Amino acid sequence: MNNSIHNIYFVINREMLIKESEICQFVPINRVTLKRVQLGSYDAKGKKFSDYLNKEDKDWWMRQDTWQSSMNADAEMLSKMPETTRILSIFKKIIGTNDIEANFFTQKVGTNVKMHVDVGTACAINFILKGKETPIVFEEDGTFHYKDALINVSKKHMVPKQTSTDRMLFKLRILNMPFEEVREKLR
Repeated sequence: MNNSIHNIYFVINREMLIKESEICQFVPINRVTLKRVQLGSYDAKGKKFSDYLNKEDKDWWMRQDTWQSSMNADAEMLSKMPETTRILSIFKKIIGTNDIEANFFTQKVGTNVKMHVDVGTACAINFILKGKETPIVFEEDGTFHYKDALINVSKKHMVPKQTSTDRMLFKLRILNMPFEEVREKLR
């Protein structure tokens, strides 16, 4: 059984999610932003984000601005995002936790995302909205193509160069439940 990725089938309105993403504020995912947002967040092993970076990639992570995330939506913003709210509500019930956050991520065409783990997130459900041709690559388990999937983001992973269009995904960050447990609840 694969412990890196589990494909799911769930009906979403991709066009509506893309529209909803337009009201969000996006920031680059780099060491500077992560220090400010996570304020030294550590994972269950007591490691922080930079502990997982490959030495040769640390400069890229310090300065990169082509991979961006929306800031977490508050209640007022969610009131303007009915599809985001609907999906978030359903998955909170299915998984049985309120510790889920919804974000949008963008990756510019012609760029990649270096090897990393998502510290502070046990696992995530990704819905690719644009840029479907780009796979996810796990350091230990190899390359996987997906449309919608539960991802074990506590394992080192990266996204290769985006080739035809900007990539956008809608992500449900599951903060407190491991991949294996969530996978069982999604079956």
